Amino acid sequence: MDYAADSISKKYIVDRLNGADTPMGRYEYIVLPLPVSRDGIHINAPFSEKPLPFDLISQYAAEHAVVFCGGANKTAEDICRNEGIRFVNYFSDEPLTLKNAMLTAESAAAILSRCNDSSIFGANIAVTGGGRVAVYTARLLKAFGAYVTICARSAEQRAKAELDGFAAVGAKALSEICGKADFIVNTVPAELFEEKEFSSMKRGAVYLELATLPTEPYKSRAEQYGVQYIHAPGLPGKFSPKTAGELIAETLLAKAEELSASE
Repeated sequence: MDYAADSISKKYIVDRLNGADTPMGRYEYIVLPLPVSRDGIHINAPFSEKPLPFDLISQYAAEHAVVFCGGANKTAEDICRNEGIRFVNYFSDEPLTLKNAMLTAESAAAILSRCNDSSIFGANIAVTGGGRVAVYTARLLKAFGAYVTICARSAEQRAKAELDGFAAVGAKALSEICGKADFIVNTVPAELFEEKEFSSMKRGAVYLELATLPTEPYKSRAEQYGVQYIHAPGLPGKFSPKTAGELIAETLLAKAEELSASE
């Protein structure tokens, strides 16, 4: 978000506020982080000394302000509605979502390439899901010479995967492909993996969690069966924060221009 602020400051006057600051005025635009919240209750602010409530919006917003929010959040939306403030979920912007997915895929490939003594080249890799992150991750891993199988519940997603040159199976075959995989990459924010899936994995295999699932019970199950578990949320901000921030700024500036033009 610091990189995003740097980019935005080339066009606007930007104040970086951490919630403990006294507002220097009322703001026409307020930018909340991506993701906007980790618990659904507080603003995502890992460097703040105290939890930041969404009520700060009311303290900082000028009349008819616009709040740019990094994801959907009912609390933030309700506050904006009650205060007559416009709420814009900038992460619903498809170009930003696509580019962010590509950054995630790039980071995932980097993690797998250095997580053990094996290479991506020649490896058997299972990727669950058929969304943006799954597709871009599968494409990158295939480009590195891996044999990639996509496991997706949707027949349409499986068909698209096959047309892209991947092997594709349904959820019922998950334990079977896990038994052959050197690396398993999960992008599905639902509990697909039961104990039988982990018990079928090869000892020394790597399970990479890219979805928003909590670590348990997957981490314990993986360790029980000799599988290396890697929890990897928020990869763009960790591996390529400058690019990730600049993409957010690019989206915000475009949306601010659209809003100004519509007034």
